[in-house]
Amino acid sequence: MTSFDANFDRQKLMYHPERVAEWMQRGVTSGPLYTEFELCSFCNCRCVFCGVDYIVGVSHEEIDVAAAKRVLGELARLGNRAVMFAGHGESLLHSRAGEIIAHGSGLMSTSVTTNGITLDEAGVELIDGLEWIRFSVNAGSPESYARVHGVSPKLFDRALHNIELAVRRKRERDLDVTVGVQLVLIDENADSVMDLGVRVKDIGVDYFSVKPYSQHPLGKKQRTVDYDRLGEIEKPVRALADSSFRVIYRAGSVAKVGREKPYKECYGTHFLCFISADGDVWECNVFAGDPRFRIGNVREEELAAIWTGRRRKEVLDFLHKDMEIASCRDVCRMDECNRYLWRLKHPWAHDDFI
Repeated sequence: MTSFDANFDRQKLMYHPERVAEWMQRGVTSGPLYTEFELCSFCNCRCVFCGVDYIVGVSHEEIDVAAAKRVLGELARLGNRAVMFAGHGESLLHSRAGEIIAHGSGLMSTSVTTNGITLDEAGVELIDGLEWIRFSVNAGSPESYARVHGVSPKLFDRALHNIELAVRRKRERDLDVTVGVQLVLIDENADSVMDLGVRVKDIGVDYFSVKPYSQHPLGKKQRTVDYDRLGEIEKPVRALADSSFRVIYRAGSVAKVGREKPYKECYGTHFLCFISADGDVWECNVFAGDPRFRIGNVREEELAAIWTGRRRKEVLDFLHKDMEIASCRDVCRMDECNRYLWRLKHPWAHDDFI
């Protein structure tokens, strides 16, 4: 349980020493290690805390199935180890999401982050080849769910029912997939966190995660959350845990909100790739939509050419010479990786005395 919990707030690059060594020696990598793949750009929720409200609803893109399969093959050949199907939109709204995800699962480790609203009996088989699926449920009652997700209160029960379908399929087929539920803790849902924790524990998910809100640098909505005040929920929610149900209150991430970063450059993008539904490839998943970070399009050229191309070199130069790290997101997915890589690139005195 302890190692599983720790993986939520820690980086795992040390488990890929050959790829880190390649970057240390050459300053670049031959391909991504991990990719986030957006299958469609539209979403069926309008969450009050949405970090990508600047782009959701602007386009209605759905990546072509043949193109998606080709790109997954290219990723595998580049040595990419894992894909998370997620993005600015709700990937399971793609008309053939299950087919694409199953194809990816045959090539590498795969996962899905979803609100679960559309994962019904007909589509739940997509979990069969996944390493994990995480449901984003951000309230514990129909009323608060409607308020936070910007949808009908009826969809709360539908989402929980679909989580039940996933748990049932996992058990009936003895699947290795980890089924989890995650909540972004904000003022609007603080009073229903325990209710949700109890419900998903009864359903039989493997874990319940509570994470902090992080202001997106491009987001239209601006909010602050007082986690010193909301932190009182940590102890009772952790008490729900038992031998078959993990509770991950992401205290490590909470502690980073509003704090200065201990590194001056972002190195993590050397190991991560983000592909949006229109085929654009972005050096940084947080700044997808900002043309300064666009490195190519998989509809126009192969991913290998994009990864080693002139445009990506220009973006990397910008990241390392001109990008102000303070303008990045507080709890960025690459934060712990950057802490680790910065430490490697900037050794301390007496490091050779191992």
